[in-house]
Amino acid sequence: MKGQVLILKAKELMRRQTVKNGAPAWALTELAVKKGFILSKKHKVRSDLVIAALYLAHTVFSKVIKGRIQKKHTVLSAFYVEPILKKWGVSKSDRIIIINSIKAHHGKEPTLSLIAEVVKNAECFKFITVEGFLIELHELGRRGLSLAQAIDFAEYKMKQKLSYLTLKDCQKEAKLNVKQIRKLLNQVRSHG
Repeated sequence: MKGQVLILKAKELMRRQTVKNGAPAWALTELAVKKGFILSKKHKVRSDLVIAALYLAHTVFSKVIKGRIQKKHTVLSAFYVEPILKKWGVSKSDRIIIINSIKAHHGKEPTLSLIAEVVKNAECFKFITVEGFLIELHELGRRGLSLAQAIDFAEYKMKQKLSYLTLKDCQKEAKLNVKQIRKLLNQVRSHG
């Protein structure tokens, strides 16, 4: 299985898991997928594998910030989806790429392909755009954090994701985005 069918199955599975887990915010998932599609075209890699990996990267997740599941979601999600990919008839070589992309998207495991690099970089952008930063603030508020706590955590995530970026074009774009986010935060803090 590949192409649009793989993408649709991955999206459906992630939708169900997002409801079950109560996180992450669906809009953040879609933001990463959108960036993954753009980067896959730019770097001439298979967009179906990039998008499938981005959908499947958080199939095991939790609302508990910095909890055990959040800390291990890369390995837990990879373990969860591996038999599903096999059941779907995804080729062994494509499964290896998707699983590595999921495990490596936080930089704790080495990427084995340019596809995995694209996934890792695309996933970071959900916290390194004004839109993503605002979505994250809203999500954290929905989980009961104060505005100050939400800003602190969102800034932590932004810095974390910046450190994961490896593609030069993404690093350059991220610097510009961070300037916009910091300007916005300065305005919020000056009125708060």
